[in-house]
Amino acid sequence: MKTKSFTLMLALLICGAVAFGQTKKQPDIAGILKSGKLPQNLELKNDLQKFVVTTDHFNTDIFGNFFNKFRIKGEYTRGLPGDLVKWNNVTVAMAMSRNAEFAAGDAVGYMENFTYKVSEDMMNPEKFSTFTEHSAFTKNLVWDMMGIEGFAWAYFNELELNKPYKAAMFNGKIDLAGMGSFENKDVILTWTGITRWSNGEYCAVIEFITMNNPLDYAGEGMSMKGRSHYWGTIWISVEDKQVEHAVLFEDVVMEIQLPGQTTKQVMDATREITYERVQ
Repeated sequence: MKTKSFTLMLALLICGAVAFGQTKKQPDIAGILKSGKLPQNLELKNDLQKFVVTTDHFNTDIFGNFFNKFRIKGEYTRGLPGDLVKWNNVTVAMAMSRNAEFAAGDAVGYMENFTYKVSEDMMNPEKFSTFTEHSAFTKNLVWDMMGIEGFAWAYFNELELNKPYKAAMFNGKIDLAGMGSFENKDVILTWTGITRWSNGEYCAVIEFITMNNPLDYAGEGMSMKGRSHYWGTIWISVEDKQVEHAVLFEDVVMEIQLPGQTTKQVMDATREITYERVQ
């Protein structure tokens, strides 16, 4: 069941993408830091942005003994006409050694030019009717990017320097397109300062964290139940409110039953996600 909190998150996410072609102003960094508040009238410049999104999954037992690892990588474009976003060149690769280099990966055909508007509808099963193999991974590309952008913009005006903020809008149970649920327990956002990113943009550094989040999923012949801790950092331009970079780390301890197996096993899965802006 979708929660009101998740609906509100997406509503704010959509409403934030309204400003086109605005003139960029040089930010008053000293003034921002002195006030302890981020720029209150800053609108998102919703022109074309492209990211390379890389998610590395590491599967181990609960003692850290390595099983295998996966890499899901794709190009994400936002700022398209009609507030649309799309994915291209999504690949999946696997390696059986922790230190092995990932191969180029196999192309995921159904993700090529997968285009949609960011909305609550992207939690509905029918939005993923073309998704087949590796769908547990590829759906996460969609949902992770929605989450990052939500954390970036939903509470931008409320954050105060170095003061943890309880982002209650994000708390609650989220339906995973009819395949289970994920529940955010207590999302905390903290604006920790301003830095200059490699492209010259001055960025607010926003940290997020939430722990002990229940997860229940069944799909592609497997089922899992466990808990998730995840945290990360987002770099948001104080010149045009665009996300310049983001990282997310997640640790999931779960009881899982894999395809073809009759017994369940306890596993630990970690994820390392990088959102690298390339345009």
